[in-house]
Amino acid sequence: MKKLITIIYLIMLSFHGQAQLSVNGHFYGEDLFKFSRYSGYGTARSIGMGGAMSSLGGDASNAMINPAGLAFYNRSEFSISPVFINQSTSTNYINTISDLKSSKVAIGQASWISSKNGDGNRKKRATFGLSYNSLANFHNEFNYSGANNKSSLQDYFAEKANQRGANTTTLDNEFDVNTSQAETPTAMYYQAFLIDPYQDGYVVLEPSFPVNQSGRISESGSLGQINMSYAVNYNDRTYLGASLGLQNLNYNLISSHTELFPNAEAMYGFGYTDDLIVKGTGVNLTLGGIIKASEDVRLGLAVTTPTIMGIKETIVSAVKTDPVPSVIQTDFTDISTIPSDFNYRMTSPLRSNIGISYILPKKIGVLTAEAEYVGYGNMGIKDKYSNSWTSDQKRGIQAVYKDVVNLKGGGELRFGNARLRAGINYLPTALKSSDNVIKSQTVLSVGTGYRTSRFFADLAFYASKYDTGFTPYTLSNPENYASSIVTSKNNNLSFSVGTFF
Repeated sequence: MKKLITIIYLIMLSFHGQAQLSVNGHFYGEDLFKFSRYSGYGTARSIGMGGAMSSLGGDASNAMINPAGLAFYNRSEFSISPVFINQSTSTNYINTISDLKSSKVAIGQASWISSKNGDGNRKKRATFGLSYNSLANFHNEFNYSGANNKSSLQDYFAEKANQRGANTTTLDNEFDVNTSQAETPTAMYYQAFLIDPYQDGYVVLEPSFPVNQSGRISESGSLGQINMSYAVNYNDRTYLGASLGLQNLNYNLISSHTELFPNAEAMYGFGYTDDLIVKGTGVNLTLGGIIKASEDVRLGLAVTTPTIMGIKETIVSAVKTDPVPSVIQTDFTDISTIPSDFNYRMTSPLRSNIGISYILPKKIGVLTAEAEYVGYGNMGIKDKYSNSWTSDQKRGIQAVYKDVVNLKGGGELRFGNARLRAGINYLPTALKSSDNVIKSQTVLSVGTGYRTSRFFADLAFYASKYDTGFTPYTLSNPENYASSIVTSKNNNLSFSVGTFF
């Protein structure tokens, strides 16, 4: 734990430039990893079988995983999949446990598949697909609280002000008394009386302890992808496909932090909020093939290019103070920053998968497995106005993240029109450091379904549990700030319905 915190802290110090969150300072590798980590996407059938569909065709999820699988369709189909997410989190901050439960409903996928006869020679079928998949759902909420006897968020504000070195005249000029808005975070800290000029720098205004700290992190949004796919069946043995993916990113992070001072000298307490909005659009291409090695064995291979995405993020910070009236007289107890925009380009990892499927005797079911390569160590970010910043970010990504190979497996048994499914995913950690916070994951899934010649209905459930580290703020001396471990448990229920025509 200490090793991981030290590594992340050093990286964070090296990226003290533009467009950082004022409280939750971090380098952009964390954002890229969050926006590149897909989980639990596709139809309920695919989820129930662990997502191991690279060699098994005839499912709308093939548009994302391996478009060659669409060539197995011999009729057209429409399907839609709502997803129900239930989350519980437990946070241990300064020896205090905080629990929170939340839930959400979303659309996991929707697809229209059109299959037509080929030219009657080698080309048996041609299939076009238009689909939407929610690749990542960012729903995440947790609370934290604890009595801090070593530091306050004010210490973070003071260190930032001292790093900048601006004098009080500059900070006064950066504040609009008519709108109560500051041009910079430092000006906001100063006008809110959270930092006080002292000699040639700044110190905290309220020095008393303990500091009763509490906060809430609320993430929302999703990463969605529209795929336009085309696949061809040659001689019922060779299946080839291509899919153009158009991604749309919507992400919102609201981070609130409150401090109360039971032994207040100048400030009873204050609340601080960061509101981060991230939007982006990108494009990628997937090429794939499936070969029937025999009537019972299928081999699949697919490659997805990195997604090139243009991103715009906007951040607004705000503070609300409760000063001691006899010490501080001010008309400005609610102050915010002017919205700050930052545009950059993100490159997601290269992905490839290889799989094998085996049709059980008498076609009573199927077993399938695959290995998925994800090149997290080669994620990229670019600011067209700063090559040095871009290079620093790239070095940070390569220092923290590594490429991984995810292993997936699943099976399906058929009982007349009914189906039973199960799957397993082994997801190794993408962090280079050997720590006890972010571990490899094993995710189990189960599912069931019912199919007729006209419609189908599928249900899948999977649960995941993982730990992450969280630090509300950092200081130059790691001994003076606290980190926490957040344990998250997610239960996901996916339901797919569709019709053939």
